[in-house]
Amino acid sequence: MSGNGPALVCLRLWFAVGLAGCAVLLYACLMPNPPSPGISNFDKVEHFAAFAVLGTWFGGILAPRYWAVLFGLLGFGLLIELIQSGIDYRSGDPLDFLADGLGVVAGIGLARLGAMGWLRYIDARVAANGNRSG
Repeated sequence: MSGNGPALVCLRLWFAVGLAGCAVLLYACLMPNPPSPGISNFDKVEHFAAFAVLGTWFGGILAPRYWAVLFGLLGFGLLIELIQSGIDYRSGDPLDFLADGLGVVAGIGLARLGAMGWLRYIDARVAANGNRSG
C-alpha cells in the first residue's frame, strides 16, 4: 500500500501537530538533564525513534514530497546538533545525526508502506462530517 492518496482535508492541522512534535523533540534535546535509562549510547536509539516517528508523520501527510521531508528533517537534526554543540551542558554528536538520518529514512519508508492510513481515515471522516453539516 502506498502512502500516496488524495490531499488531506486538515493538512494544516496535521502539519501543526507535526511541528508541535518537533518542538517537543527540540526541548528534549536541549534540556539540561534529560532522563536516561543508564544504557550506553541509548540516546542513539532515542534519536532514531524520534526521527522515525517524525519521518513517518511528515512522510504520511506530505506524500509524495518525500525528498522535502528527508531534507527538512535532516536539516532539523543538524540544527539540533549544532545548537547542542554551542551550549555548555550538552554536546553535539555526529552519531546522533546519523541516527536521525536513519530514523527519517525508516519513517519515510513506513509512510510509503501506508503506516499513516489511520490518519487518512480520520481526515476523511472529518471531511465527511464537514460536508454533512454544511
